Amino acid sequence: MLDAIRTFLRENFTIEAEEKKDAEDVIHLSAALLFVEVMYADHEVDERERDVVKNVLQQTFLLQPAEAEAILKKSEQQASKVISLHELASTLNRHLSIAEKITLVEQIWKIIMADNEIDRYEEHLARKIANLLYLRHSEYIQAKLRVVK
Repeated sequence: MLDAIRTFLRENFTIEAEEKKDAEDVIHLSAALLFVEVMYADHEVDERERDVVKNVLQQTFLLQPAEAEAILKKSEQQASKVISLHELASTLNRHLSIAEKITLVEQIWKIIMADNEIDRYEEHLARKIANLLYLRHSEYIQAKLRVVK
């Protein structure tokens, strides 16, 4: 009887842990794809921007450098397949709190500022992402101002 209970608990908690890991992977990839879209927005990919994206992934999701690099490479490969930002934002809206989404917008501004230049396409994309994440304009502006001083 005890063995059956132990087996049941082990199987269910393993499945739950795997589902949690899968959800985390989807969140990481969705955010990374948004970051890569911002990086490509001005049609000039600067190595500084790529380094900031990698650092942002590490800081935001507490990843090891190798994990962040792997996610970044995967998102760079998949970026050309992204048809709509709505799907990515929808995934993030289901899993992130308002505070986490605000942090995501702050990280987007760090990527934009990596080359010390605010390109109009990058700024437009940042605003669009904030709208898709259902952030108020004041939350977006405050996040921007925390990065752009």
